[in-house]
Amino acid sequence: MSKHTVIALDLAKTVIQIAKVSKHGEIEFNKAQSPDKIRKILANSKPCIVAMEGCGSAQYWARYAKEYGHDVRMMSPRKVKPFMTGQKNDANDAIAIAIAAQHPSMSFAPVKTLEQQSIQSINTSRRFLDKSLTALNNHIRAIAYEYGQTIPKGMKGLRLRMAELLEPESTTLTDSVKDLLSSMWEQFKRTQTQLKNVTQQLDGFTKAIEPCQRLQQVEGIGPKSASLLYAAIGNGKAFKNGRDASVYVGVTPRQYSSGGKPVLLGITKHGDATLRATMYQGALAVVSRLSSEPKTQKQQWLLDLVKRAGVKRTCIALVNKNIRTAWAMLKYNTEYQPVYL
Repeated sequence: MSKHTVIALDLAKTVIQIAKVSKHGEIEFNKAQSPDKIRKILANSKPCIVAMEGCGSAQYWARYAKEYGHDVRMMSPRKVKPFMTGQKNDANDAIAIAIAAQHPSMSFAPVKTLEQQSIQSINTSRRFLDKSLTALNNHIRAIAYEYGQTIPKGMKGLRLRMAELLEPESTTLTDSVKDLLSSMWEQFKRTQTQLKNVTQQLDGFTKAIEPCQRLQQVEGIGPKSASLLYAAIGNGKAFKNGRDASVYVGVTPRQYSSGGKPVLLGITKHGDATLRATMYQGALAVVSRLSSEPKTQKQQWLLDLVKRAGVKRTCIALVNKNIRTAWAMLKYNTEYQPVYL
């Protein structure tokens, strides 16, 4: 029997299902409400457990509930699904969330601050613009190729070739296709400018955050990975130890053990894929530049690990270690101190 009242929210854009379960396990109500009414319910309720799945707007509702002293428990939807009973509907979803929030082995996602979420939003927008730029580049090249016109690789080749194809005197393409390519090319240049502006905004935002500057002292952590890491971990207080932070990012091995025989598989790959990819690239840069005469214990450890496990596994191990180091630096507000031989 639970000792706490639970308010479960099944979040949506216009209507939110809210279920309240008493500390005796009785369902006091389970109904759909507008976001404005949800705010009033949370504001007027005594401090209790507020549970929800990690999804769109979850961070906003988590911060809102914390303002009124509630204990926020945000969970991955895949971890809530086993607690579902009956048909799939909003009412049953809310009850499943309430039950899952009280399970003793359940793990909860940390609530991000506005600063962390701002960094995450800028990084997400930057990634979107980068993908859009690649898509436009490929689209322009594909149209030109349909008319037998190839464009050299690289931005310089694209820029020079587009100037040739779009010349008024050029008869290579029809006027209608010229107008189409001209529109695509203008959109490409606008997207390129937007990507540059967002990148500058991210750099300026990151430079103003002192923890991000400290994180860059660690080998393999640059400005981009430092900002993503800070957005994921925050001040580190949401995690019991560095291993929990590594699990959250998704760089710890999966386990499939039975009968006392541990079997470790590849990494879980949970969390932010962009953060993992950026951290891996930084680790690869460090490992590929290792000297045969190490100066620190960390470099010696990496050299020995490369001989035993290979480059790729060494990079994953370095990412794992860097995240644990970053967690300690953020939680205890310390500088990075390498141990020299």
